[in-house]
Formats: sequence, C-alpha cells, structure tokens
Amino acid sequence: MRILYDSFSKTGGDKLLWKLDSSRLRILCYHGICADGLTKDPWIPQYFVGASAFEKQLQYLGRNAQVLPLREAVDRLRDGSLPPRCVSLTFDDGYANNLELAYPLLRKYGMPATIFLSSTYMESGDFFPFLKLKLIQLDGGVDLAKAPLADYKSATLDEVNRTAAPWWPEVRARLSDAQCRTLRPLSVEEVKGADAGLIDFGPHSHTHCIFKNETPERRRQEIRTSIRKVNEWTSRPVHLFSYPNGQRGDFGEPDKQVLCAEGIQAAVTGICGANNGRSELLELKRYPVALYHDDAGFCAEVTGFRTALLAASGRRAS
Repeated sequence: MRILYDSFSKTGGDKLLWKLDSSRLRILCYHGICADGLTKDPWIPQYFVGASAFEKQLQYLGRNAQVLPLREAVDRLRDGSLPPRCVSLTFDDGYANNLELAYPLLRKYGMPATIFLSSTYMESGDFFPFLKLKLIQLDGGVDLAKAPLADYKSATLDEVNRTAAPWWPEVRARLSDAQCRTLRPLSVEEVKGADAGLIDFGPHSHTHCIFKNETPERRRQEIRTSIRKVNEWTSRPVHLFSYPNGQRGDFGEPDKQVLCAEGIQAAVTGICGANNGRSELLELKRYPVALYHDDAGFCAEVTGFRTALLAASGRRAS
C-alpha cells in the first residue's frame, strides 16, 4: 500500500481526486497530538499524531482544501451551499494536548476545529478507561494472569472499570511526568477558557462507554448528561455529537431518537468515508488520522484514495 500511496502523491493523483470529487464534505478524525520525540514510545496511542506531522497536514489542507467549522459545514451540506474541497477537523475524547499542542498550530494556520468531550473526565481528571487498560498491560509489575482485564470494545464500562481497579492505582503512581501531561484530559476550566472563535466543543458521551454494550437507560443518560455538561461549560447551544468508537453496530436508531429529542442536528461516526447531500446527518462519516499516516498516507486518506483501495481489496478502513 505504501508504494501506491507514494506513487499517488508524487504523480499528482490527489490533485485529480480533489478536482473530480470536490463536492463532498470530508471530516477528519483526530484524537491526541504528542511531542515528536514521543511518537515511538509504546505508551503513545497509535491514534495520536506527532506535532510536526500535524503541522504538515494543516499545510497540505491549506494548499488543497477549504477548512470550515463542522457546524457551518453541516449547515451548508444540508442546504446545498457547501463550497468545493471542503474539510472539517474534529478531535475525539478531549485530551489536554488538543489545546496545548494542536491549538497553537490551528491558530497559526487559521483553521477551526471541533473537540468532542467525554464529559466525566473533564470533571474528574481521571484517565480515559481505554488508556488505563493499555497502561496496565504495558506495566511490567502487573501479572494479568491472576486477574485478566475486560475487553473494552465488548464489555460494559462498569466491567472494564471493575477489572482495572485492582491495578490502576499502582500503575498510575508509576507514570512519568511526560505520560501524565500527554495523556491527561482537558479540565472544565480549560474548556471554558478556550478560544471560542476557533474551537467548538461537542459531546462524546459522558463516560465514553460503547453504546452497544450498555442498557437503553444508560445510553440515554450518557447522551443527555454529556449534552447538558457541554452546554453548561460553553454557554452555547449544542447541535453536534460524536459516538464513542462509532463503528457500525456501536449505535442505533434509539440513540439517534434521543439525539434528535435533545436538539442534536448531526452526529459523526468512526466509519470511513466522505459525505454528500444525501448523507444521513446523524451518521456522518470521517477519515481517521493517526501515527501511521506519513505525508503520502495522509494525502491518500483525506482524498479517499486509501478507503477506495481497501474497499477494492475487500478490507475495511479503520
């Protein structure tokens, strides 16, 4: 694949795709940004992006695309006024590094972004549950044979937290300053103090549980609580939502009905692809951006070339 991506980029294939497929909304899904010197550390999540790579990606978008706030892009997708080569930037979860490292670059290039928050962690300062599992697994002092961890993607969040609880306090105490700074969530005060002209916030559930694993009542409360919290912190109407994990089957029609009742106009998923005027607004697709995206890989991702190749080979983009 990498050879194909390099060839695609060097021969101007991306320019052709931008021209031929200019009417769709491309939404990019980021999570965390880390210092360049940390990108090879095993504790850095693969869905992070190094700061220098992120800047190069913004430069590429500045040359080839029109970056709009997701709120505006959705409105214009709906009314048919979307400009050509439109891209929106999103971040999931609510890492503090979104403001510490990503925001200065967004401001430098004048590019807006939407950060979707899993609201309970802004209040508690606790690490996201999937990070706890990863850090416990990497810790050499933990014998998981005695008490295995639950699988985050298939277990209830209560079960995930229950199996992590015996190990987490001692693992947390051994984390370095770099780990704590890089992986911590935003605080409520940081959310309140963010540049509202460039950064928009949206809900991403309250605890980042995967809806398919939870009861209907838990799912409703996750949605309602996170919407209420983000509205309270930003003093702005909340119209956008991001599903945790967000793959097919992770959410369903009952969740969309709750979103509609709460005034949500559009929701983003983790499903790969771009969006047009016929797209379901409560199932908007996004392109993921992660450590494995070099310059050519990012070019192939944002244009949809990578997704098309994977679809042709019978594989699913992730």
